[in-house]
Amino acid sequence: MAISVGIGTSKEMDSYAAGSLAAYGALEKMGSGNPDMVFCFASSRFDHIQLIRGIKNVIPSAPLIGCTTAGEITTEGPNKKSVSVLALKSDRMHAAFGIGKKVSSNSRGAGQEVARDTIIKTRQNAVRHAFMMLPDGLKGNGVDIIRGVQEVLGTSFPIVGGSAADDFMFQKTFQYFDENVYEDCVGGILFSGDISVGIGARHGWYPLGKPRIVTDADHNIIRKLDGKPAVRIYEDYFGKRVADLQNEPMARMSVMYPLGMSIPEEEECIIRNAMHVGNDGSLICAGEVARGSEIRVMMGSKETALKAAKKAAELALGGLRKSKADIVFVFDSVSRERLFGRKSTDEIDVVRKIFGKQTPIIGFYTYGEQAPLGATINLGQTFFHNETIVVFAIGE
Repeated sequence: MAISVGIGTSKEMDSYAAGSLAAYGALEKMGSGNPDMVFCFASSRFDHIQLIRGIKNVIPSAPLIGCTTAGEITTEGPNKKSVSVLALKSDRMHAAFGIGKKVSSNSRGAGQEVARDTIIKTRQNAVRHAFMMLPDGLKGNGVDIIRGVQEVLGTSFPIVGGSAADDFMFQKTFQYFDENVYEDCVGGILFSGDISVGIGARHGWYPLGKPRIVTDADHNIIRKLDGKPAVRIYEDYFGKRVADLQNEPMARMSVMYPLGMSIPEEEECIIRNAMHVGNDGSLICAGEVARGSEIRVMMGSKETALKAAKKAAELALGGLRKSKADIVFVFDSVSRERLFGRKSTDEIDVVRKIFGKQTPIIGFYTYGEQAPLGATINLGQTFFHNETIVVFAIGE
């Protein structure tokens, strides 16, 4: 037996019924036997305790992990206000599930905790391939969570994942671990066994104009670029005053015109969404920005974003031994879903065409993505991304 996969979904209004129906659908498609593991990605609209109880009523013994989303992704395409359940069984692959708590007060420690938890549960002498993380997308420092994981697993160990979301409300996200529902946590999965994995991450945005140097920054707050208030970079391009950018949602402009942070030897910049403008003209971003970094305003389109999705899928497929995936995870920025709007299916269709229309796909729209980029994919150097699509494929 290789890897048996089943994906079930439901839009049932009752949370317990939705969980049960999605779990039944996953079991039916997986085939005979009991699953070894269960993944759950769901809209924030549910009563999450009842949702998980519904799933556990159908699949009581397999470990479960997952989180809330800003939209669910399956082989059939994007969905909203739904729950997606993946049931998976394999004698070739092992996945150890773990949890790290209190990311808001100690992000690095939470990363260390979840990594250690998965190592303890991994079979001795098993070949480890990749670590998947599902952190709270509204609390803590995503970059520090990655640092914590790498301090345990090694800086060259590849990490992929997506940050939990809450349907674009930006209030509270939840993480699922077995029968429990958490917040302020990071879920983790350590994949091992006789498998191969492929990772691709791309955004498709391209830089405008000359770079600016970050001369003053504190974690995710850029205070000065070239010694001037950071917001000037937008004023120079769009002629808006600071007051206009403060009153008008900055996040909306940043979907089309995010910031790009240069990474040595990489084709693409790391994207940072500027979410708010501070009273001092600083830019509050959705990810950490290091002092001394080169920053540019970026521009993109649906066409360039689709090309990026295709490239990410090709990179992931190219990492597999037999160029055939048994399961594909997609972690896609909610900003990309907003960019595509009613055409969001087009992006998932691009991924399906690369892997084959029958290949099972599951994932969600995120508040941040984690993955290596092209030049570092074999070295495992992982970055925290915005506005990026991450494709993670598992095969023989």
